[in-house]
Amino acid sequence: MGCSSSTAQGSPPATGAQPERPVAVDAAVPDGSTQAEAPRPWGLDRDGLAQVVIEGASARLREVQPDLDLARLPELVAHPDTAPALSGRACDQLTDLAVVALAQGRLDEAAGLVRLVRAKARNRNLAFVGSTLLSEVARRQAGADEAAQERAIEGVLAELPRARFGGATVVFQLIQTRAQVDARLAQVSAQLRSQDTARAALYYREILPEIVAHRPRFLAAVERVRAAQAAQPAQAAYPFGTVDLTGNRGAREVRVAVWDLGTNPALFEGQLFNNPREQANGRDDDGNGQVDDLHGIVADGSAANTALLYEPGAETLSQYGNFLRGVMDLRAGLSTSEAAQQVLALQRGITTPEAQETLDNGLDAVGEWAHGTHVAGILLQGIPQARLAIFRSAWAGEHRPYHHRGPSDAELDQERQNIDAIAAFINRHNIRVVNASLGFTLEYVEDELRHESAQYHNDDEVRARARVIQARRRENWQSIFRACPSTLFVVSAGNSNQDVVEYGVVPGGVAAPNVLSVGAVDRYGQWATFTNSNPEQVQIFDHGVEVDSVIPNGSRLPLSGTSMASPNAANLAAKVLSLAPQLAPAQVIALMVASGDPIAAPFNGRIANETRAIEYLRTRPASYRVAPARAPARR
Repeated sequence: MGCSSSTAQGSPPATGAQPERPVAVDAAVPDGSTQAEAPRPWGLDRDGLAQVVIEGASARLREVQPDLDLARLPELVAHPDTAPALSGRACDQLTDLAVVALAQGRLDEAAGLVRLVRAKARNRNLAFVGSTLLSEVARRQAGADEAAQERAIEGVLAELPRARFGGATVVFQLIQTRAQVDARLAQVSAQLRSQDTARAALYYREILPEIVAHRPRFLAAVERVRAAQAAQPAQAAYPFGTVDLTGNRGAREVRVAVWDLGTNPALFEGQLFNNPREQANGRDDDGNGQVDDLHGIVADGSAANTALLYEPGAETLSQYGNFLRGVMDLRAGLSTSEAAQQVLALQRGITTPEAQETLDNGLDAVGEWAHGTHVAGILLQGIPQARLAIFRSAWAGEHRPYHHRGPSDAELDQERQNIDAIAAFINRHNIRVVNASLGFTLEYVEDELRHESAQYHNDDEVRARARVIQARRRENWQSIFRACPSTLFVVSAGNSNQDVVEYGVVPGGVAAPNVLSVGAVDRYGQWATFTNSNPEQVQIFDHGVEVDSVIPNGSRLPLSGTSMASPNAANLAAKVLSLAPQLAPAQVIALMVASGDPIAAPFNGRIANETRAIEYLRTRPASYRVAPARAPARR
């Protein structure tokens, strides 16, 4: 999902003077207790893990950026201006090497690698990468004096723009005890050894324990920078204009759909699409192979979950439901909110990998429960003419059906059958706009496959299988785009801070005339820290940080992600088609791009502008114009 595990769960945040070795990892934790040496994943010590990462990163760098001469890397680190522009994947590998350098105590090298990425990354969101690494480098270089350490950390954090500060400093709030770190290390150690898992192990074994041991220094620096930022003039909020079609006599019915993990139809009864040839009677009344597809289609491998809304169970909702807001606040960098502090208190209790797994599963289940309903509420806002169909595909989130494993070929066949059924429903019932706040990355699939150590013997086998899965899914999505040429598919770009084309994000990176991939901006109209992008594929951005909408229990909650930006853009597309149903999907996209507000350099793209887009329908070329509304017939 655009804000779920299948698009955006990344590795630990990337964060370089001597001493030659990092400080011992059995240092005191904040409460004064000590803990034994962390376990050695796969039997490797620090230098063994480092060698796995170095060999993998070097090989991948040659593959993804052949114009980067590795023999010149020390020179490029010293003089970043002489380096070529860096692709996202090259930045990933250089950041991995920075983790190695810091773990081995080569502080100047670690800092230089991060600075190189910040200076030369094509993706300008990466200009703020590595704050955790740089902060730890600065602390170690400052010596033993605590006040000097705080000042050094503060100097690094003060480089961040205000809009980037919260997200870059969440790690100092989130990871609070050595037990939390060890639990995460144990989780990584259960996976197949690879460059990625070795880098994560290095981070959890050699870097995070030191940050936890000196956490008061980091928190003090964070508070001083935050106070300095608060003393500055308030930033002006971006004027996200909205258009309300309530009472608009020229607006016509437009059928839309939310394709997600589940949506509560009870909250949208007045706007639900009703299949006129189907009844809720346990039979396939319209003969299309689907039973009770009155309001949409459900695909779930669990016989207990056949409703349009996924229900995780009363116990799970009771235990974890109240933490949904806090999780989303932390993802958006709002670590000081009351809701975020509740989640942090929950995290403090984690002492084992089993407890971490239970917590992760519970929070993911609550997210799956809430996600589609929240998206639907955004999509329908201000457009009473819309009629909502619901497509629920459990596999679209992956966490529940494919937990710590990949889909089998038979399951991929079932995914295709579900997609074909949805395509038929769309065409039969003239669904004009489909919002799909979901997505898959190759890296996510690889990470899940590495849990299947009995199935795969090495990482080459894992990566080969992941490419097969990703290719199947790309073809699945291409097939529905081809099958439904009159339908506009609005999809979330994803939350991995990646280029959707370079990383092959599906469906956000799949180009088609009827696909609009949407990135997220924050309340100030700036790229969200997490948003995926691409100059050609992601041309439209919309509000995706703390977006208010409804969740299945009827309460309202602000959530964040490109999952929220996508339905904001789909909402505008539906309004355009309600007023101008003759427009083809490509024309709607062209209108939204032409009427959008350009995002200031060094970023790119346009922010959807509802007011101007609707105005363009009247003032731009004939293909955008709306026939005059008919006067009501006299009785």
